[in-house]
Amino acid sequence: MKFNKFYLAIALGTMILSCSQGNKEMDVTDIENSNPENAPKKVGAGEIKFLDTVMDFGKITDGEIVEHTYRFRNVGKVPVAISKVEASCGCTTPDYTKDIIPPGGEGKVKATFNSSGYGYPEAPKVEKSVSVYFDDCKTDLVVLKFTANIYAPAKEGVNTESAGHGH
Repeated sequence: MKFNKFYLAIALGTMILSCSQGNKEMDVTDIENSNPENAPKKVGAGEIKFLDTVMDFGKITDGEIVEHTYRFRNVGKVPVAISKVEASCGCTTPDYTKDIIPPGGEGKVKATFNSSGYGYPEAPKVEKSVSVYFDDCKTDLVVLKFTANIYAPAKEGVNTESAGHGH
């Protein structure tokens, strides 16, 4: 019986503490303030502007390696830096400005795409992306995209209708 009283005391204590004044019910203002879109803008953060964020390579041949350099300018009043760049898959290799970009300065992100294994006779459109993460910037993330229609001649004995396009 002593054992049950002990657990009862713990349960009662937990209930009392969880209902203290510090745990007030959320109102509309709390909900609005918790929405990231309503969060205050970073004060003193840099600001970047890309010249382009989408590239269409058009029709290319399976195995062809293509690249595009996306350029951006720091249009803010404080320096910015790229903290990390990630490609959507292993077929894309990114390279980027690793130095701090001062106000008015320019940075670059180069995406090199190896199309080997992506082509088919009907030249399907393939879309890939590179995610660019910034430090000290109003924009934390920019996703750069590129597309290509990748052609490969039909191989004898291979049914292209059922061939998987899943890269």
